[in-house]
Amino acid sequence: MEDPQREIKRKQVNSYVRYTGLFFQMFVIIGAFAWAGSWLDDYQQTAQPYYTAGLALLGVVIAIYQVLREVNQLNNPKT
Repeated sequence: MEDPQREIKRKQVNSYVRYTGLFFQMFVIIGAFAWAGSWLDDYQQTAQPYYTAGLALLGVVIAIYQVLREVNQLNNPKT
């Protein structure tokens, strides 16, 4: 049988690693959408960065949705 304190500490570390992973996932999603928008602005030679702003905002919405879905799944595990 394993020490209960060690089991609690392992669960805390696992949740920390998962939430840190979510941060990097958000960073990559938003960064990819912003980069794509910047590329489109350069390709279309727009005067204002409309594509960058629009796609970055879309990336934020998708990243928040992904994080909420993942957090909900972490907090309500299937038994």
